[in-house]
Amino acid sequence: MGFRSIVFKSKKCYNIVERISNMTSLVPRRKHGFSSAPLHPKREPHPIFFLKQRSSFWIATLSVGAFLIGNMIGQNGWYLFLASVLGKEDDSLIVYTGTVTPLEKVPNYSSWTSYGGNAEEHTYRQVPQDLLVVLPVYDQSAQLRTENASTSAGFYSVGNRGSYSTGAENSGSHPGVDIRAPMGSPVRVVANGIVEEVKQGGGFGLVIVIRHPNVPDPDRPNRTTTLYSAYAHLQSVLVTVGAVVSKGEHIAYSGQSGYASGPHLHFQIDRESAPFHPYWPFTDAEASEAGLTLAEAVDAGFHSERLKQYTVHPMLYVQANYLPVPVTPGTTEVVEKPKPVVLNLSQRIALRIQSRKEKQVQEGEVEAAQEETPPVLAPAAPEQVVYQREPEAEEVPAVRMSRSQRAALDRQKRMEDRVTRARFSSRQVSRTQETVVRREEVATQGDISAVIGGPQQVQDISIQHDGSYSGRGWEQMVVQLTDEEGALITNPALNRDIYLRAIYGDAEFRPSVLTALDFSGGEATVYMLPRGRTTIVIQAQPYPAMSSPMAYGQ
Repeated sequence: MGFRSIVFKSKKCYNIVERISNMTSLVPRRKHGFSSAPLHPKREPHPIFFLKQRSSFWIATLSVGAFLIGNMIGQNGWYLFLASVLGKEDDSLIVYTGTVTPLEKVPNYSSWTSYGGNAEEHTYRQVPQDLLVVLPVYDQSAQLRTENASTSAGFYSVGNRGSYSTGAENSGSHPGVDIRAPMGSPVRVVANGIVEEVKQGGGFGLVIVIRHPNVPDPDRPNRTTTLYSAYAHLQSVLVTVGAVVSKGEHIAYSGQSGYASGPHLHFQIDRESAPFHPYWPFTDAEASEAGLTLAEAVDAGFHSERLKQYTVHPMLYVQANYLPVPVTPGTTEVVEKPKPVVLNLSQRIALRIQSRKEKQVQEGEVEAAQEETPPVLAPAAPEQVVYQREPEAEEVPAVRMSRSQRAALDRQKRMEDRVTRARFSSRQVSRTQETVVRREEVATQGDISAVIGGPQQVQDISIQHDGSYSGRGWEQMVVQLTDEEGALITNPALNRDIYLRAIYGDAEFRPSVLTALDFSGGEATVYMLPRGRTTIVIQAQPYPAMSSPMAYGQ
């Protein structure tokens, strides 16, 4: 019994296992004899659906990229964006548009002092607005004569290549100029450029160095170069390295950082060839070897010759405000103006003779046309007018004349031409001259003066010239007396003399001093002889107006 029960149980288990295996195995629906359908039908998406999802992904990606690029350009400009993408700098994007002074306004120290103001103690914000004046023009001749500029009430405490002891220009080895300015005076960039460095430490204290590409070369204004402007002893800065700044943009506040005895702005312009910026003509080691301190070395003019090689007079350069140099689009090549053709003596004589002949031919044709009149015949003339042709003259062989004979013949021809022109002009006058019937006095000179008004006070002076000089002789220019609106004064009241001098460059003037007798109708003609090939800027003292730059051109 036991064995049978075990066999039965084993068969029963086998059947159960077989049934389970049949239920779990994949069997076609047809074999079961019934059909099946899903309760919730679902269609598979079309392939275009996946393509739409991919395009939306790319649109979202491009939108994010455009947003980031727009923010970068908006904050830093095209220059920094291209520099970060391309990995190099593109100076062609910086365009020169002129120059301005580093400080727009400074206190009128004499008036401010009378109100109790002190640049050593008070800040720029404490200066009354009505006591702020435009930074005066840097007068190089006056700065050269300064005996003690560092303690005077002047605006420039130390001139270019000056000394700490006197402040006079060319008396030491101080690069650039020091401009008196109370703490917190707004400092602006003198021209378009890129912030090259912002650093603190050393004698300059907090300093900003800005690179100015594609600016006129002070030695040859018709060529471009790269200059570096430096602003030192600052209190705080408003720009970062790599930022593109525009002319006149506010970049910092003046202060007294570094080696400075009082609040002021140190301003200098370096050439691209300078080994470092801002440039200093000597190192501490060189001064120590010479047994000099920093101040003693500057006062002694230690290595001042290096400043002529690596720096530019900063104030004279910004005051010159050179015109932009034309450059071909897409390149940095300067467009050279066509040079005038220079003729030798024989070519000039031949050209003059040819022009005289053409003029004589034209005058002869006009005279023939004036003298030619149609023939008038009498109505009752019994005789018939017969025109008889004169016999042609025989050809005479050309005779070779000597030089004296040719000269005599030329003189005779010129005399005949003069007589012919004089006869023709006298006939023209006789034809057009009107007969005077009665003379009446309309107004006297006194009446005209009463109508026009009395003499007008001269407020300013305008110096007119063609903008360039050849360097081969005297150049002509016109000095005009103007009123407050810049209009020419034809009846001026000039009660002081006018002194002409070149505040940039070197030149001789004739006359160099203008009086009221030199002006006719408010204008005076002056001749200038340039000394060298440096650009010249003229000032008519004691008036502050300056002429536009006169550049050397071959």
